[in-house]
Amino acid sequence: MKGLMVLFLVFPTIVSTVYSFGAREQPQDIGNQLSNLLDYPAVLGETGGIVVIQFSVGEGNAIGKVKVFTHDDKLNNDLIRQLTGKRVFLPDHHPAANYTVKLRFIRAK
Repeated sequence: MKGLMVLFLVFPTIVSTVYSFGAREQPQDIGNQLSNLLDYPAVLGETGGIVVIQFSVGEGNAIGKVKVFTHDDKLNNDLIRQLTGKRVFLPDHHPAANYTVKLRFIRAK
């Protein structure tokens, strides 16, 4: 069941260098790309939920350094497994940037 999440917020944070992103430079379609890469986590059950994910994009546009900010280790590990190594297209991304995305998972009825 891909595509079952809605993107609420995407913003880059900088790890090791100072780099300013304008609103027009933010990757607006990153939520759609992530929803195509992710299956609905079974751990969430029928209720769904909101999850904050942080990641970087390395060589070849591969997702790496994935962190999931929940208290559920099963959910964290599932989302990390699903995203690590997958490829996304981010025009004009900065190699030192971490992207933080807030996703809302909704179970299809």
